[in-house]
Amino acid sequence: MKAMSFPSLDARQDAWAAHLRDMFQTLEIPPGTLADNLAASVAMYCRKFHPRGLQSSELKLLIARAFCAVGDRAAAGRVLESMEPHRRHVSRWLEILSELHHFPEMLPYFSLGIIRPADWAGAQLDRMWTLDFGRLALADAEKHEMMLYRSIRVLAEKMFVFWDATGGEGILGLKNLSALNVDVEEKKQTLTTPGDLLEYIADLFARETGRREWHATPSLLCLDL
Repeated sequence: MKAMSFPSLDARQDAWAAHLRDMFQTLEIPPGTLADNLAASVAMYCRKFHPRGLQSSELKLLIARAFCAVGDRAAAGRVLESMEPHRRHVSRWLEILSELHHFPEMLPYFSLGIIRPADWAGAQLDRMWTLDFGRLALADAEKHEMMLYRSIRVLAEKMFVFWDATGGEGILGLKNLSALNVDVEEKKQTLTTPGDLLEYIADLFARETGRREWHATPSLLCLDL
């Protein structure tokens, strides 16, 4: 029986690093010692925590965070400028990537733009976020009403920490709520209309206000109106 050979860990890491260097070139990030070191560091992280690979948007956000970590915001900004919708709020993303401690668990939602910063006139930048359900890909099993509400609760629970520093003061903009409406048979009532979902999310935040001892509750804005 012929023996099977598998790539060594070093070979897999070298493959990651080579791929990252190619991405740096595409993003017009100058080669050099810093770029090589960051490519090696990100490659090691990807091999350890994402052995099955990453989406391009996730990898780009990891690269941007790595450059933020070493203080090279110019390079991080170039990465963010290549991403949609991240290019709309580059300066805010630079702050988030530099400061947010629980970034790894937020990566899938940040990279796809499901959870992102936002701005409205008169509001403080560090208190505003958007939750865009139109960018959320759900499996068929998750489109059942019970599972859908569970998915919404999980997303909300990941975001609560954003308002701890302000004691609950801030804004959450909700976009594309209608994308979550579950198709039902004719004459059968559905509990997934935008109004029902908005009420459910408001209740989640109201309950969390007491648990986290906030002195205020984040305001909800429906951006589909």
